[in-house]
Amino acid sequence: MCTNKLSNRSSHRWFAAMYDCVSSWGERRVLRHLRPMVAGEATGYMLEIGVGTGANFPYYKLTERIVATEPDPFMLRRAQRRAAHLGLPVEFHQCPAEELPFSDASFDTVVLTLALCTVRDPPRALREIRRVLKPGGPFRFIEHVRSDSRLTGLVQDLLTPVWRWFGAGCHLNRKTIASIEAAGFELVEVHHRHPPLLPLLPFVVGVARTRP
Repeated sequence: MCTNKLSNRSSHRWFAAMYDCVSSWGERRVLRHLRPMVAGEATGYMLEIGVGTGANFPYYKLTERIVATEPDPFMLRRAQRRAAHLGLPVEFHQCPAEELPFSDASFDTVVLTLALCTVRDPPRALREIRRVLKPGGPFRFIEHVRSDSRLTGLVQDLLTPVWRWFGAGCHLNRKTIASIEAAGFELVEVHHRHPPLLPLLPFVVGVARTRP
């Protein structure tokens, strides 16, 4: 378990306590349709980064072994309880996405859902994902991103400082697809979702692989 200075700063007791309740509407209306496309298709020796409270756990059907990281100790405890409730064997590590305590080319698949919006250094986190993923292995993700709409994107930019304070560091306006490509990944599949009742939270769902 990695408990360095960076991970120790990622501690939000009340946000963790409220997260499942606050996100329940979005989970029912949007995410429960997207998670099977990402977690449900993960295979082999699999790493989930930023596991949160373990919302992906019910969807893992094809994996051989699951390793999960989470920097927030309060989120991590909830994920551990959910895994135990489901009878799902998971190896947990408390550490940030920017400092993964694993050897190069360790994992067949890496999964990340709604985590790049909160990491302090996305390029560094993506380099770490590329490092620990086996060559050609799939990086499967769900993220909310900055809108392509000029007006909506501007609103996201204006709201992000307040949103970050309430949302434990979450950014509304990150250009995540561009960051994934800049980190040396090739996009294999990308789907855009624009929930009509969540105009400030357009989603991307996709699969990327390391470039040769």
